[in-house]
Amino acid sequence: MKSDTNLKNTKFLAYYTEHEPAVRAYIRSGLYNHHDVADLMQKVAIIAWNKFDQLKDPEENFVKWMMVIARYEIMSFRRKAQKMDVPICEQVMNKILDQGAHEYDSRKDHWQALQVCTQKLKAGERELLDVAYNSSTSIKDFAKETNKTTQSLYQKLNRIRTALTSCVQLQMKAESL
Repeated sequence: MKSDTNLKNTKFLAYYTEHEPAVRAYIRSGLYNHHDVADLMQKVAIIAWNKFDQLKDPEENFVKWMMVIARYEIMSFRRKAQKMDVPICEQVMNKILDQGAHEYDSRKDHWQALQVCTQKLKAGERELLDVAYNSSTSIKDFAKETNKTTQSLYQKLNRIRTALTSCVQLQMKAESL
């Protein structure tokens, strides 16, 4: 019994960790205050956790299932709050949320292509990207640590971005064939 619970916990956390950024972006498409987004994200996570046993095929359906939960919670929140300067009617909000769900599939393909392309980079290039986008270390501090100029790192970062853009475009073309 305990191992079943641990397995459920592990699976839920793995799926949640993987898809949380996409669900948060979806919620952000329907709410504008970052505090409201954080509160609603927490509420959606709790609901998903409590209903996780009901989800069929979580590997395929987890993110879309969480987005459905988020959609209902966004609509409920907006009906209760009614705090906006210019209220948005439910039909318009549904269109906005539909677009956010549709864009997820496109972003997912781009994200996967970017991951493939990032893995093709040299270790030092990936480290520079990590510093630029995922670290609290500034480029200036990283330049000092690596005995390079800040300008040279920014130039290298620009070349990496250009290479990644080209690679992602090629990946997307290859996948569409």
